[in-house]
Amino acid sequence: MTRPVFHYSVKNVYLYDIITIPMKKFAALLFFAMTFPMSFAGTDLTSAKGVWANNNAEAVITDSVCIYYAKIDSTMQATFEIPSSNIFHRTTFAKDGTVTFSTFQNPMELEIKDDNLIIGGERLKKVEDIEIVAPYEMPECNYKLDVGRCLQEWQLGAKYGLQGDNPYCEINTNRHMFVYMVNPSMIYIRAAAARNNNSGTLFFQNIRMMKNSNTGEYTMSIKPNNFNLAKNDLEIDNSKFVPDKCTFSPDGGIYWSLISFKPDEILLNGCGETYQIQRPTIDAPINEWIKYKPYDEKADFSASRNHL
Repeated sequence: MTRPVFHYSVKNVYLYDIITIPMKKFAALLFFAMTFPMSFAGTDLTSAKGVWANNNAEAVITDSVCIYYAKIDSTMQATFEIPSSNIFHRTTFAKDGTVTFSTFQNPMELEIKDDNLIIGGERLKKVEDIEIVAPYEMPECNYKLDVGRCLQEWQLGAKYGLQGDNPYCEINTNRHMFVYMVNPSMIYIRAAAARNNNSGTLFFQNIRMMKNSNTGEYTMSIKPNNFNLAKNDLEIDNSKFVPDKCTFSPDGGIYWSLISFKPDEILLNGCGETYQIQRPTIDAPINEWIKYKPYDEKADFSASRNHL
């Protein structure tokens, strides 16, 4: 049965491209979803597994879940699917401040053709491979030289669930970070590139859909060169890591600087708050564990395949 369509209207429209949710508040919002982790029978998304992009759209696909972001005419849309659990949810942002939610009964059609992913009427090229692995003991952060790897590896994985009827999904790969979160006070949907080193994290948000009832923010944006932003390496400027604050680069990157580390926790200076990155235990509520690959170790996607 298809659920009714709901509408929200927001008077003020702000086009913030680089604002992030404070980590402590974000952690509180996802508490309920993580309290009731979901596990699903095998659903064959494997042939399309990976991160895909063009200048109008982006998709992340694991063995069980798909998030698809797209600019469609004057709207921004994001679709979240777990086919094996019959969860199909779409959020649409319009320029007039209206947010529309809809559900449907069947998954989006996916087709791999000439090394492209055809989805939602768009032709996307792969920008990152994803490999799912069994849970394992992640390494401790015992030395400063461990910080970059641990920042990347400790955040890997896919977590998803429902809080009542409200969907939540977070997928962090070796090179990207994705969120699809809907609740009564806030809608937060985004795609971002990220790179870590021993001094902290560079975070670059290329797709953002945000409606925050508390702050009045209403954002719908995709960078015009989305494909290259998703595909190319982020270049870190170490001079922008400043331990007592977060800093911004002219192109929109955010630098979260290292404050301290210990074997099971790394603290970063976020934008006004301290971000706590903790080492997951082997029994952590992670639905799908993603294999760690060094940032520089990526598939050799040829130039002919990667130019749009």
